[in-house]
Amino acid sequence: MWMSPYRVDGLELPSQCAAVVAVAVPACNEAGTIEACIRALDIAAANAGGATVQLVLLVNNSSDDTAARARRYRARAMRISVVEIALPPQHAHAGGARRAALDHATTLLPAHGILMTTDADSRVDPQWIAATLAELAAGADAVAGAVAFDEADLTALPPLPLRALEWHLAGLQARLGTLLDPRAHDPWPNHIWAWGASLALTVSAYRRVGGLPSVPLAEDRALAAELERCDLKLRHSHAPLVLTSARRSGRAPGGLADLLDCYVIDAATPCDAALEPTAALLRRLCWRRRLRRIAGDDGLDAAANAARRLGYDGAVTTGFGALWSAVETQSPALARSRVMPSTLAGEVALAERWISRIARYSADRADNPASAHAA
Repeated sequence: MWMSPYRVDGLELPSQCAAVVAVAVPACNEAGTIEACIRALDIAAANAGGATVQLVLLVNNSSDDTAARARRYRARAMRISVVEIALPPQHAHAGGARRAALDHATTLLPAHGILMTTDADSRVDPQWIAATLAELAAGADAVAGAVAFDEADLTALPPLPLRALEWHLAGLQARLGTLLDPRAHDPWPNHIWAWGASLALTVSAYRRVGGLPSVPLAEDRALAAELERCDLKLRHSHAPLVLTSARRSGRAPGGLADLLDCYVIDAATPCDAALEPTAALLRRLCWRRRLRRIAGDDGLDAAANAARRLGYDGAVTTGFGALWSAVETQSPALARSRVMPSTLAGEVALAERWISRIARYSADRADNPASAHAA
């Protein structure tokens, strides 16, 4: 089913934890959902192994009683700080509100603290905080968790079979990434998403990237890109799960609600921008793996020189993440394009064929000691 959760077993959750966590939640006219949001966070805080948890609710540009409802809530396992502000027009958007919430939360944390963020129309899983802390304890600098629709919410929508296929393709493309360019900090099972409803990072990582990028929309993906550019370890984990609203009228223009409405109204709406045609993804992954290996073996100078075949003409950067980001920006061969719903079946079939082919190739090499030795 589209936007259905992928359950993960085997992640060791902390039984005792000394982490200091601040959860930043921006909210604008969310009186109808804020109490459910806070209740879910309070349950997650109680399951966080003794971690100190504080909710920072930044109520911006609201005309309803979101702030009053939040102040009346009596949490059992976390502190609640409600901040009311009026963002100026140039910052009164999803990105500006989340940045303001995260920036304020950062001031309440020690240098070793953990920043988390979710949305006011969402309900975190009871293990959301614990699962995130487990991923960070395993070595990640940041965690992009999973987001799904509650099945009850989905029943209010008309059938969207093509979007279920889109969701399936996203999983296949994540698998291709772990097969063709595996990274130790982000093993399979993982995913390709970075949703503002389920993000976390250390205070030091947040400061290193200069805070949340100042963009009006898709600030979550911009943050993920900046983390990668700075060579920070971003884990795309299914374990920290958040259930979000399937409403078709949201607060952020161009956000998930608007996208969902487009999907319902027009079946030909392009797939999510995180996806790309499978052939283009294969080319991207193979080049990333090649340049990463060259950088590891021979240095960034050699990798930058090899990247000239892709049209890269920039200077040598300070790390592989910055080099790859620049290569993607400059290279016509790596220009991104959207997947159209009419091509989804073919894209899925191609991804499945490549996954099967890579699996057979890996099995053949494992069964052939001479081949494995030569590698």
